[in-house]
Amino acid sequence: MGSKSGTCRKCSVLLAIGTYVVPAAAAAQSSPIDRIDAIERQIRGLQSELQQLKGELGLAKQQLRQSRSEAQRAQDQLREAREAAERARQDALRATTAETRAEQAVAQVQAAGATPPAVAEAAGVKVSMPEGRPTMASADGRVSLAIGGFTQFDMGGYFQNVNQNTQFPQLNNGVNLRRGRLYFIGTFDDFRFNITPDFGDRPDGAVGLFEANFNYTGIKPLTFTVGYFHPFVALDDATFPGNTLFLERPSIVNIERSVAAGIERASLGANAATEDYFASAYLTGPRFGAQQPTLLNGEQLGLVGRLAVRPYHDDDWNLHAGVSGQMVFRPNVTANGIPGVSRTTLDFGVDAELEIDFNELVNTGSLSASGANAYGGALGASWRNFLVMSEYYQINVNQSKLPGLPSPTLGFNGGYVDLAWVLTGEPIPYDITRAAWSRPKPLHPFSLGDGGIGAWEIAARYSALNLDSNVIPGVPQSVTGGVYGGQQQVASLALSWYPNDWLRFILQFQHTNVNKLNSAGTVQIGQHFETLAARAQAAW
Repeated sequence: MGSKSGTCRKCSVLLAIGTYVVPAAAAAQSSPIDRIDAIERQIRGLQSELQQLKGELGLAKQQLRQSRSEAQRAQDQLREAREAAERARQDALRATTAETRAEQAVAQVQAAGATPPAVAEAAGVKVSMPEGRPTMASADGRVSLAIGGFTQFDMGGYFQNVNQNTQFPQLNNGVNLRRGRLYFIGTFDDFRFNITPDFGDRPDGAVGLFEANFNYTGIKPLTFTVGYFHPFVALDDATFPGNTLFLERPSIVNIERSVAAGIERASLGANAATEDYFASAYLTGPRFGAQQPTLLNGEQLGLVGRLAVRPYHDDDWNLHAGVSGQMVFRPNVTANGIPGVSRTTLDFGVDAELEIDFNELVNTGSLSASGANAYGGALGASWRNFLVMSEYYQINVNQSKLPGLPSPTLGFNGGYVDLAWVLTGEPIPYDITRAAWSRPKPLHPFSLGDGGIGAWEIAARYSALNLDSNVIPGVPQSVTGGVYGGQQQVASLALSWYPNDWLRFILQFQHTNVNKLNSAGTVQIGQHFETLAARAQAAW
């Protein structure tokens, strides 16, 4: 088997050699002409490849020249950018030199004793007019002084059926400078000082004080306050007086805030104001001027608190809910009277929500009181240029013990509902710093040339107040220990025009009904009448 395999392999090798050798020998015997043709074909192939290589070489040279051109352009652009930067540096150097010369000129002018307003900022003081209020500030903004103003001039009258049996048969028709305030506001870092004299009053003719207080705002969102201040205790009470819908606040608001809050009230406390809530708490004392004309033997001590929330708000909607409370631990102690009995008194009274005549149509008179409290709440909602809001409050007075007479707790109450519609479509904004609504801002300020008409707003209100307590008609209040303070209802309609952000004009009509018995509970001394009044207002 081995010899047979070796023989086969030898035969295979011989066959392969024969396969390659025989054709080669045959080719060697071919004609010379065939060999020449093959060589020419090879030459032509090489020439074709040479032409292709020349083309590729030319394309490569063209690309190289293009790359060199782009590189040159980049170098030119870089050189131009460097030249522009150098020119800018030279301009900045010249500007710095000019500023230095200006500062030297300012110093020369100051040395001459005449610093012109045009260089006030260069001298370290900035003068501006934010919202029309002149403001001076240091260059770093740490110190500032602003001066503002607020003026309301009222005029109007009362349409009465004269009846001599009424308490006030002839009410006054005329005018009154309702408010004439100058705001002086100083700041140093997070400290602020406010002092505001008021040349208007009820009635005008005497200079008073609206506020004088120190504030610290360094712990956001808190503001700490000490001094004569206006702690807010109601929705309408928190509304800036230039933004209220009517000439005066509702009767119940004026009454309840007089318990331990109101304007020019000695206060110590803080408030927190955010987009979603407002919270405040103050320890309060007497109002400014309580020591005049008679000195006190002890000053009022009370507590005031308020919480208001916006459970929902967006670009169109604002929903408001709030509660507030007050407590008087001790009223002012006068020098006259019986100690512990009649030396501490409170009294509540109000006019007909129009301060041109200042007679208080409903009034409790002086109440011998050991303490008092007030509490209530507010609801409100606005949608674009519509607003509705309402409040209700209860006031309780703890009477001092009088010899031979009962000393019941007296209770008074009241409330109101307001509706407003901005006819020209401006939205009614919400002021988070007060948790109250503000005034519309005219989209088209009044202008004869441009045809702007300002903003127009119409508002309606129903207000009710009850200052009767623990009384029986026909029985003297000296017997029951109660008080015939009276009941008052006022229906109001007001039209406001805002020519621009600083001016406002109001025309207001009211129907007032007063139901009041004399102290014996036997004679009706109330009345009903209408009023028509107007106001011109400027605020900045």
